[in-house]
Amino acid sequence: MTVVLALLASIFIGISDFLGGTASRTRSPLETSVVVFVVTLVTLVPIALLLGARDLTVHDAGLGAVSGLPTSVAYVGFFTAIGRGRMSIVVPISAAVTALLPAIVGIAEGNVLSTVALGGVLCALVAIPLVAYETDEGEAAAGDGWSPARQVLVSILCGVGFGIYFICVGHTHRGSGLWPTVASLVVAIAVLVPLAARGGVLPAVASLSRLAVAGGVALGLADVALTTALQRGPLTIASVLGNLYPLVTIALGVAVLGERVRSWHAVGIVLAVVGVAMIAAG
Repeated sequence: MTVVLALLASIFIGISDFLGGTASRTRSPLETSVVVFVVTLVTLVPIALLLGARDLTVHDAGLGAVSGLPTSVAYVGFFTAIGRGRMSIVVPISAAVTALLPAIVGIAEGNVLSTVALGGVLCALVAIPLVAYETDEGEAAAGDGWSPARQVLVSILCGVGFGIYFICVGHTHRGSGLWPTVASLVVAIAVLVPLAARGGVLPAVASLSRLAVAGGVALGLADVALTTALQRGPLTIASVLGNLYPLVTIALGVAVLGERVRSWHAVGIVLAVVGVAMIAAG
């Protein structure tokens, strides 16, 4: 069951990233983020109530709430970068940094990385320049989109934001159920809705992006599947399989949007995914 849940989590996360990023190519990334978060919350709360929580504390809820601000900023940046760049750059780099940050914090707390995890860190570091490298022809073809260098910088910053979420949730009790994630979503929505209203991009119900709505549902289901897998199954298996989502997003980008993946990009993407999986396994 753990294997199935973790794989489902990767599929749903990959789909959510693709749908949200695609929506951000025609809608404001801020608007897309608001819709995704609200729909995710609506999807998640009934399931959280159904699953319950054996050991929810103020500490757990507080950690989830603290992660809401960096998560909200990271999602807006992530969708903006995908909207103006290439999924094959943004997704693997942000995923690699997301995995690296908790590992760095673990070292600071006195943990010793295994040989597998150290190998994963090396893979992730090598993957970033490979994924980011672009020929002059490729850069010119980008048109009015972001340069590869800018996509890399924003992807790294987004990875830091996502990594903070994982660090915070990783320090909660497993018995807290889905409620730390619910707290994170509530804070993220409280941050983004006023900004969207002020910027004139707060969507009306009748004009909601269907892609963003579908992305929110997918993210809610992903949260349920991954949290359940982490709580009920072997941590290594759940972590590794749950971090394969970049392959899903990139495959959709190639198949649906016709994104071009050169040979060195493919090597970099594989290294990034392998690095994320090795760090999670370590």
